[in-house]
Order: sequence, then structure tokens, then C-alpha cells
Amino acid sequence: MTPIRRSARAEGWRTKYFNERLAFGPIATSAGRLVNLIDQLNQVHDTIVVVGHSMGGLVAEHAGALGAPIDALVTIGTPHRGHYLSRFGPLPVMREMATNSAYLRSVDAIPGPRPPILVIIGARDRLVSKSATRPNRPHAFLEIPNVGHLGVIFEQRTADAILQWADAHAKGVGVMTCDTGLETQVTSLG
Repeated sequence: MTPIRRSARAEGWRTKYFNERLAFGPIATSAGRLVNLIDQLNQVHDTIVVVGHSMGGLVAEHAGALGAPIDALVTIGTPHRGHYLSRFGPLPVMREMATNSAYLRSVDAIPGPRPPILVIIGARDRLVSKSATRPNRPHAFLEIPNVGHLGVIFEQRTADAILQWADAHAKGVGVMTCDTGLETQVTSLG
């Protein structure tokens, strides 16, 4: 997520990583840990924007559903509606991402307000289909042309869209970015 981080820093946002290893799950545990981190950041920053790529977007969406003080959310290549092959995954965390999984249904069922969300997808994403990236709630949508699932996070156009979204929702200071679920980056304007 280097262009995102570099662009955020150039605009005065700070960055930090939320190092969460999701390989063995469950996603809910990571979401709870992210809520705790966001609560800490909220003590210092006026605005928190969370950006999650792929599984990191599921973690971020779940944290928002749990009531984390997130002012805006960006997901990139995130399978909000699941992935049809995930049900065959050898690890439980992979099966949590399956289309219509109990995990995804449980997150959708959490009552209460959610942060506004911008969904970004690479037009050539062959891992997560465009329809799977669309959450079951109101959202803004942006397709970045000529890039795939991983390439989209390295695109300057992606970074520009994220910063525009963050600035539109900023009350003061703070942004957080979550990567693939293997590594998560936290960014805040100070």
C-alpha cells in the first residue's frame, strides 16, 4: 500500500501498522482487536478513516459494525458477499469468507449505524468478483481500470480516491489503513 501511505503522508496524515495475522483466524478476533486500537486512536485523533484490502476490509467492516468510532471506511477488493471458492479452503478463516457463510451473515445482522463506505475494485480483479465486493448496504463504488486484486493497492488513482474520501469525511485528524489481513497499516492526520 506504498502509494496510499506515501500520498497520505504527503497530505499530512500519519501512518502506523496494525499487525494482525489472519491466516488462522477467526476474523471476529481480529475485528475486536481493531476496535480496541481504533478506540485508542480516537482518544488522540478527531477523525478515523479505515482502509482495508481484501480480508482486511472484512475486518474493518466488522469493526465498524461493532461500533468502532470510524468516520469513514474504504474497502479495496474486499469480498463483502463472500467468495465462491472459499468454502473449500483448508483453514476455517478461509471458510468464513465463503459466499453466504455464517460469519458474513452474522456481521450483516449486527444492528446499528455503520460508517459511510467507499468500495474500490480493480477492473481486472480475478480473485474477487465485482458483485462480491458490493456490501449489502448503501455505499459509493469506484472501479480502477487496468489493474487487478493486488495492483489496485499500488495505483496512484486508488490513493487519490482514498484521500478525497478521507478529506470529505474528516472532522480534524486521523486515518487508518488496513492491508490484506496479513498486515494492516494505520494512518492518522496530526
